[in-house]
Order: sequence, then structure tokens, then C-alpha cells
Amino acid sequence: MEKNKLKSIFKGIFRFIFRIFGIALLIFLGLSLIPLSSTVKPIQPRPSTQYWTLNDGNKIAYTKIEGDTLDQYPPVIFLHGGPGGYIHSSIIEQMEVVAQAGYDVYLYDQIGSGLSDRLAKPKDYSFYRHVRDLEEIVTVQIAAPSVILIGQSFGSLVAAHFVADHATLVEKVIFTSPGLLQPEQLDANGNLVDLEALYPVPDNLHFEESLEVFEETEKMLLNPRIIMTNVSAMLFNFKWASDREMDGLVNTMATRFTSGMVCDSSNVLPEEGGGGGYVHIFSNWYVGVEDPRSKLADVKVPALVLQGQCDQASYATAYEYAALLNGEYVFIEDAGHEIWWEQPQVFTSRILDFLMKDNGE
Repeated sequence: MEKNKLKSIFKGIFRFIFRIFGIALLIFLGLSLIPLSSTVKPIQPRPSTQYWTLNDGNKIAYTKIEGDTLDQYPPVIFLHGGPGGYIHSSIIEQMEVVAQAGYDVYLYDQIGSGLSDRLAKPKDYSFYRHVRDLEEIVTVQIAAPSVILIGQSFGSLVAAHFVADHATLVEKVIFTSPGLLQPEQLDANGNLVDLEALYPVPDNLHFEESLEVFEETEKMLLNPRIIMTNVSAMLFNFKWASDREMDGLVNTMATRFTSGMVCDSSNVLPEEGGGGGYVHIFSNWYVGVEDPRSKLADVKVPALVLQGQCDQASYATAYEYAALLNGEYVFIEDAGHEIWWEQPQVFTSRILDFLMKDNGE
């Protein structure tokens, strides 16, 4: 009799738990159907916006700033950050100064962001997709024998891998606020190399902590629709939320995390609505990506690294690029991750000094 009572009690408890779980699941599914909203209007084409059509039919939006009417110098290609970033009007203004020195400058929105096309499936995006697109842009769309690359943040990763595999196509390379080179370096035993110990901060450099904003920003990702979108993309390669919604999410998040990309938050420039959602998720996946370090060590491409005093990345993260390519490292005071937002003249003058070196000027 007692056993039957216990069984009945346990059955009742399990039924209760099952019902609660079912109700919670229904609520979660219901909330996951509510579309995401954005606080930033989507980016609009500029008068200078043009488009390349890639071999696969997708379009890449770009701006070309004419500078070299005599084809005296290799063209400059600017690679923006992210993944999921875009060409902000502020960097176009900065590159106009470079063009005035005689360089044609191309600035393009990577696939999945800005004014460029979005791919049909989430898993169509990958890190190598960006490297392949850059190869086609250099060899087919611009059809240049060699180019100068300027990679900002994530753009530095793309530039580094491109240099590793296509060094003959690169005249010079500039890494500005470079992100952690991927995949991370392993020692002979398969353990992560301690970059901070390998490249300690020199005594004469005094970094400042940027504003910590990512923990607060990441709370936005706890939304049921975002969780369901990530699960659907990862497991079923399906877009639960539209591109417009996911792009809007990135743009809204950017209005918060950009305050950590400067020394003085009053220097943050307004978002222009070009963020890419799905490209951000899947281009940040580096499993199976080949380590470019051994190739870079054998490359003879002149390299420059620029890093701000309040950069979110460590000194070691940035200096590794200079060390691998035997390049020059430049520390810029009173500037954060977006160096040109706070030190525009220093940013362009350092770039031009490097570009003009060995040009007889």
C-alpha cells in the first residue's frame, strides 16, 4: 500500500515537472516568434557606391577613391573589421587623404555585411570565404599585378592569411588594431602558446584599459528568438530570423560596444547600419583553418602594425603580426581600437610614411 502511494506521488511529481517544462517550452517558442527590432536604420547606398559581381553571382559593394591617374603605385585595398563590420563613412574620409598621395583606394563591404549581398544559408559563410573573395577581387575584379592591403581588426586576419598564401600579389601590408591571429598558436605539446610571455609589453609603452562593454552587450543575446536563431543555424543551417533582423541586432549591439573602442567615449561616431548578423556568427569559426605562421615567417612583404593606447587587444596580439613578418610596430597614444576616430592625422601620416618609404619620396 505504501509502495503504491509512493509511486502515485512520484508520478504526480513527474507529471507536474513535465507540464511545467511543456509550458515553459511553449512560452519560449512563442517568444522566439516575436521579430527582433533595431534601433539603427539599415545602411543606404552612397553616391560613390559601386558593385562587383563575383563568379558565384553575388555582389560586393565598394567605393573607389581615384588617386593614381598614372598607375604609378599599386592600388590600396582596405579590409574592414568584424566579421560583420562594414565600411563606415569615416574611414572613406581617411582614405581620401591616402588617395591624394597618388594611390587608388578600394574599400569594400565583405560578403554578408554593409551593402553587399547576404548568402542564402548561414553556413555558406566561413573565414576562408573572405580570403577567396579577396583573391578574386585582386586578380579578377581589379586585375592588379599587386596590391597594398590595409586590414583593420578582423580585416588583419584576412590580410595575414592572404599574404601567407599569395605573397606575390601583395606589395605591402598594414595591420591596424589587428585581432588575435587565428587559429591560436600551439606549442609542440599541443598547448596554447602564452603570447603575453612571448611578447611582453615594453617598459616605454603605457596602455590604458578601454571601457568594458562586452559583458553588458552579450546580455542582449539571451533573447529567445536569438537563441532559437543560433540553434537553427548551427543544427539545421536555417535562418529562423531574417537577415534584416540579425543585421539590426548587430547594429544595435554596436551602439553599445563601440564605446569600448575609444579612449574617450565622447569620440564614438554614430552607427550607420551596415552590420551583418549571420556572417558574424559563421566567419568567427576557425576550426579547420590552417595556421599561417610558418608561411608568414618566410614572406618578405614589408609590414606595418598600428595599435592604439586603449586598444581592446593586447600588445602581444598586435605585435605578433610585426614579429612574424619582421615588420614595424607603431604605438599611438590617446587612441583606441578605431584609431582614426581619435587620432586621424597620426593614423594617415603613419600609413603614408610607410607607403612612401622606398618610393623615392
